[in-house]
Amino acid sequence: MKTILRNFLSVLRRFRMATFLNVAGLAVAFAAFIVILIQVNYERSFDRCHPTADRVFRMELTEAGTFGLIMPRAFVESVIQSSPHIEAGTLIYPYNPAIYFSVVEDGKKVGYRELVQTCHPDITKVFDFPIIEGDRDCLNDPEKVILPESIARKMFGDQPAVGKAIHAEEDVESKDNREYTVGAVYKDFPGNTQMRNLIYTAIGETYQRDNFKASNYVCYLLLDNPGSVQTVVDNFNANFDFSKINKKEDVHIRLTPLTSVYYMNESQDGTIFRSGNKEVSILLFFIALLIIVVAGINFTNFNTSLTPMRIKSINTQKVLGSPDNVLRRALLIEAAIISLFAWLVSLFIVYLLGSAGTLPFIEANLNIPDNLPIVLLTGVVALVTGIIAGLYPSWYVTSFPPALVLKGSFGLSPSGRKLRTVLIGVQYIVSILLIIGACFVRLQNSYMRDYSLGFDKDQIAIVSLSSDIYVKSHETYVNRLKEFSGIEDVAFSLEKVGSQDGYSTNSCSIKNNDLRFFMIFVSENFLRVMGIPMEEGRDFFPADELSETPSYIFNRNAKQAVNIEAGDKLESWASGTIVGLVGDVKFTSLRKGENNIGFVTGMPYPLTVSYIRLKAGTNINDAVSHIRKTMADIDPAYPVDIEFYDAVFNELYHKEENLRSLITVFSLLAIIISLVGVFGLVVFDTQYRRKEIGIRKVHGATIREILEMLNRSYIYIVLLCFALSVPLAYYGIKKWLESFAYKTPIYWWVFLLALAIVLVITIGTVTFQSWRTASTNPVNSLKSE
Repeated sequence: MKTILRNFLSVLRRFRMATFLNVAGLAVAFAAFIVILIQVNYERSFDRCHPTADRVFRMELTEAGTFGLIMPRAFVESVIQSSPHIEAGTLIYPYNPAIYFSVVEDGKKVGYRELVQTCHPDITKVFDFPIIEGDRDCLNDPEKVILPESIARKMFGDQPAVGKAIHAEEDVESKDNREYTVGAVYKDFPGNTQMRNLIYTAIGETYQRDNFKASNYVCYLLLDNPGSVQTVVDNFNANFDFSKINKKEDVHIRLTPLTSVYYMNESQDGTIFRSGNKEVSILLFFIALLIIVVAGINFTNFNTSLTPMRIKSINTQKVLGSPDNVLRRALLIEAAIISLFAWLVSLFIVYLLGSAGTLPFIEANLNIPDNLPIVLLTGVVALVTGIIAGLYPSWYVTSFPPALVLKGSFGLSPSGRKLRTVLIGVQYIVSILLIIGACFVRLQNSYMRDYSLGFDKDQIAIVSLSSDIYVKSHETYVNRLKEFSGIEDVAFSLEKVGSQDGYSTNSCSIKNNDLRFFMIFVSENFLRVMGIPMEEGRDFFPADELSETPSYIFNRNAKQAVNIEAGDKLESWASGTIVGLVGDVKFTSLRKGENNIGFVTGMPYPLTVSYIRLKAGTNINDAVSHIRKTMADIDPAYPVDIEFYDAVFNELYHKEENLRSLITVFSLLAIIISLVGVFGLVVFDTQYRRKEIGIRKVHGATIREILEMLNRSYIYIVLLCFALSVPLAYYGIKKWLESFAYKTPIYWWVFLLALAIVLVITIGTVTFQSWRTASTNPVNSLKSE
């Protein structure tokens, strides 16, 4: 062991740069590997944080889309009461906007806007809430609420929150009162669960309890054991009359395990369900493996490239009696120590990345103690990587006859050369694939951003109001805002359009044809403020907003679905007249196909989302200041949040943005590691071919000709790897783009761009490293040989 340690320290002293590059390359690769594995595990373990997770199921209809996931309350109640195998059940109303609450601090009203979900009191039993203060059954009292620890601390600091009063400055769905008492505080759920860290309050006992028509609720059930699923489903489907909810005979219920919901890929915007893409998770895992493979190849090539410098020392030890197996074992241990040291460095890198928050595209918590199983697993991977990567160099450097080497010469086996070429080829293939992938992810993101949505999203500020502020002061709000010369007009809607993949839904009959559509409640000037032109009929009039009968305007997709014409009558729970038609308007992401959209005005709802159209050239800071001053004059305690449409639109594609960032970062990483591998191989080639280069120079070869000779073999390798990469990349990109209803074309020039990038970087690396050898006096090269 003492000999092994002495040899290892000798290597560190003699080959500082090579050891540094080895450790740096491995450390960065291991850090990337750890980060990706933490993120993949974060998604793989979605919703498994609940102790009851294996017994919780989401109830849904065997009907595609949102209409199969959102149910009427009476239907949900029927399901919950249908079987003794159902221990508990809850509905959740997922559409509540942030509610304006206030608390009194030192005699002064302080306002907060927080998300609220109405539910059954049994929600704490279904999901086994981690209560840290108060009574888990407190929702049986309709005046109690449950807060997450984060909101409790924000509102009440370090004081106990239970028993404290909070006042709702607007109506909460289904609730008659506005005065609430904190009944319990729960420990914040982690980010990887469908449960949100928000305020939970019980639904009104009679609110919509007998309504089988209005679909507004998500339903979760807690079964006595997972094996009861089919019994519960069969029993309900056999005994319930589905005509009560206007469903066809072939529609029934099914139960989806809570732990499977995340990968159902239903709501990428995360407004109703948090969703992920299983294929993307698998892709990230393979990228992590590829990075480790590339780093391992790098390690192998670098250790092999040191052969010309180390071989005399190794063979001197052989002459002095050291057996080959002892030398090889020492070299393997040396490689394993370097790899484990690199792993320790990688943990420090991950710690820095987690502390600094420099990876916003990683949703998982990077705290090392919270991810110990993955950290320890990567330690084992590091050890195995070091041993595997050290196998070939340890055999190769000890394979030469001692006498031959001590005389100053040794051979390079053709098989060894082929192996190193194959290894560097793998690195090139990985780099080319990642570059192509990063380019197409960026192109698809740009395509989505630049796609014409049928409205003008530029120069629009969005401010959400409370329902009371809208009802009592929205006219004052508009008039005060328009006093600022840079504000053109202000419109309103019930939901923030353009921010999600689903909205309030409705079913209706037009000309005896059934139509399902997103029902978007708006003010009469909404289309004009949003820059949506009319195609047929007329726009809304101010009188339409005051009418007792709703007026509708549909988009082209809805028109084509049932041949709508201006003047047609619409029959539903909100019957009205279709006054006009607009073109292709899209308020959901491009992951989805065309949607039927119906704008409606004349409904008695507080339209709490305001859209402020700014004139071109308006000073944004001045406009924001005016908006804030206007709101402060109306309600000084109201917490104003001003967004611009670009930011809202960006959030709609945050999953794609995260993927773009991930692929880009790790593509650059793979390229850098591959470059280090090329560097190591060039070091070996130039050391081995010094005599050949000297002879060529003696015979009149110029430096340029020698550099061309050294670059030629690498160019051939790159071209071959490119030919192998193209079909793999094309297939992968094609499959990924299939998840989008609207997608960028697969451009041929992207593949050539990837080739050009790798060629330029390779030629630059080879030329830089070979220049010194090519420009050395040939007399010195031949003398040393």
